[in-house]
Amino acid sequence: MGFLNDGGQAHDQCVVGLIFAKVMKNLIYLDAHATTPVDEKVLSAMLPYFTDHYGNGNHKMGWKTNEALENSRAQLAQFLGARPSEITFTSGATEAINLGLLGLAQNTTGNRVHIITQRTEHKAVLECLKHLEGKGFEVTVLNVDKVGRIDLEELRQLITERTLMVAIMLANNEIGTVQPIEEIGELCRRKGAKFFCDITQGVGWYPLDMGKLKVDMAAMSAHKFYGPRGVGALYVRKSGPEKTIQPILFGGGQEKEIRPGTHNIPAIVGMGKACELLSDEGMETYEKVRLLRDRLKTNLFNSIPKITLLGCPTNRHPGNLSLAIPSITGEQLKELMPTILFSTSSACASASTGTSHVISALEVTKDIQKSVFRIGISKNNTKEEIDYVANKMVKVVGKLLPLNR
Repeated sequence: MGFLNDGGQAHDQCVVGLIFAKVMKNLIYLDAHATTPVDEKVLSAMLPYFTDHYGNGNHKMGWKTNEALENSRAQLAQFLGARPSEITFTSGATEAINLGLLGLAQNTTGNRVHIITQRTEHKAVLECLKHLEGKGFEVTVLNVDKVGRIDLEELRQLITERTLMVAIMLANNEIGTVQPIEEIGELCRRKGAKFFCDITQGVGWYPLDMGKLKVDMAAMSAHKFYGPRGVGALYVRKSGPEKTIQPILFGGGQEKEIRPGTHNIPAIVGMGKACELLSDEGMETYEKVRLLRDRLKTNLFNSIPKITLLGCPTNRHPGNLSLAIPSITGEQLKELMPTILFSTSSACASASTGTSHVISALEVTKDIQKSVFRIGISKNNTKEEIDYVANKMVKVVGKLLPLNR
């Protein structure tokens, strides 16, 4: 009887698995700002470091993994136009942000105790700066205009010889707005302030040459550009023999004693490979994603009355559509389009309730705030998927509008 029961359970599990696989196959994923799928070439590069090259020590197997570590560091540095010695691997952008901001603050001396950021910055930055404010640093938070851009003239007036750093992201993860980082870097350089830039949403879409950009520190995560989760990096420009930042974790001597802990070699290899692919495919992928986004935007705006675009219409992430359809909530759309996966808030803030701090900063109406949803297009999406989504959304909105009036 036990054998028969086991067989029945195995059959049930098989059926459930087949149903799940069929459902997953029919899903259309449009949440690439939250995370992207790991590229097959990235996965192939990672696999040997789980099974064959797993050593960690001063012997042949350890030398093999250390070689892979430094090769990945070189791949990332080459992609960023940086030096390998300027790259520190972390567990992701959040850790890189903490290490960069807190590490710089710990290392500062004298009267540079002023920090400038913006209202629409990622929570990882805002929470770090809130912590530093409690430690005696002065934090100025810039407002943004109706499309989410800072006022460069206001920034120019606020930076002084007391300003330690300016923390402004490249591309916003919710509304896609791209900030003028070249100009920000120039303003910081003139006053001797450090420019910290969260480039997480810009990697692969923006020409990042750290040798030319006046960015002093930058944070990023591999899973935003078809690499694995659980790995990221902090770039810190080297301007002399002294260290720019101090460690905030303590342990072994890994990463030049800046970030201790056993290296996640498979993930680091994956990040390096993802950067190599971006170098090879970057512009082609950029154009494909941008064209798909514009195709979807045109179809929706031609058919849905009063649909609104949030964020900057020109200086924008190529795969981002932050939209609102007055009188219809994003949750209503999700409920009636269960096979289309998109976001109604930042993935990092999905556990919280209420309006996103980014949307609130734009000072839009409450009706718009309730209606916002975000579409993030990846290189894996197709024209057929985009057209299906447009047609489906137009039909669903046509049914909801009369009911919600």
